[in-house]
Amino acid sequence: MDCLASLVPLRIRQWISSFSGGLQKQELIIFADAEKGTDDLVVKFLRNRLPDRCSWSEYKSMGPEATAAVVKAGWSCIALDRVAISLREGGFDERTLDQLRQQARNNRRRISYGNAADHPSVFERAER
Repeated sequence: MDCLASLVPLRIRQWISSFSGGLQKQELIIFADAEKGTDDLVVKFLRNRLPDRCSWSEYKSMGPEATAAVVKAGWSCIALDRVAISLREGGFDERTLDQLRQQARNNRRRISYGNAADHPSVFERAER
């Protein structure tokens, strides 16, 4: 009986450690804005609810969570790449960045305020 009693706590400890070992803290990234820097595009964002900023190339190197945050904010990664390239090459136009900001606002409005009646469902499109 003593042998069985000593195995139960071990099993419970293994079971608990299997859950805690698999949990990884997910970094929360929220894209806020992009602006002209000295030689690269500077990105403003929230990292784990704290304001942060870095160059566009550094931001992209953070991984898929960072690029997903750009898309969720209504921006286009490809368009921001083009702006960063034009900034490095010296052909930057501030109006381009302003247009991207306005498009992002419009995209966020469309996503937030979109009426379900405005967009046919996947099943309705398949029937047509």
